[in-house]
Amino acid sequence: MVNITAADIIKEINAEDVAATNTREERDDFHGSEADVSLDDMDLSATQPQPVRNEGDPTFSKKKKKISDASDFSTLFNDAATLLAENIRTVGLDISKSIASEVLIQQKSEMTIQESALKLYPTLCEVEGLTEDERYQALSKIPDHPTQMLIFFSLPSAVRLEWVRRFLANH
Repeated sequence: MVNITAADIIKEINAEDVAATNTREERDDFHGSEADVSLDDMDLSATQPQPVRNEGDPTFSKKKKKISDASDFSTLFNDAATLLAENIRTVGLDISKSIASEVLIQQKSEMTIQESALKLYPTLCEVEGLTEDERYQALSKIPDHPTQMLIFFSLPSAVRLEWVRRFLANH
């Protein structure tokens, strides 16, 4: 699997920006010329050499500004992409921590329920007045309702018989 980083993407975008800027400049230079014209057909004896374009030339300034604008855009885009990558990384870490916390809570809850289920039969045997049939019905139904099982264990011994009978009547 190939790992592509934000830096790789930004380098590629910067390369495309430079290529696009160069292509636009070449197109602007060529625009308006005729492709079929040959220098062999022209009399160039009366022409005077043109000065080399320099920074004083308005066309040169426009091209330089276009390159500068593209560079500014690339820098802004690069900064935005870097900030976005940092934010995504931070959110990802927060989500991972949250999920890990939830998993830990779930595991602890399941362990508590399993421990309670292991104590259920001996505790039901201690409930005075509970028939053997009621005990086995409760043993098969209460574990299906973890919250009710926790409630059962939180009750004082004196009220457990009535609670089990009402639970069996409703479930």
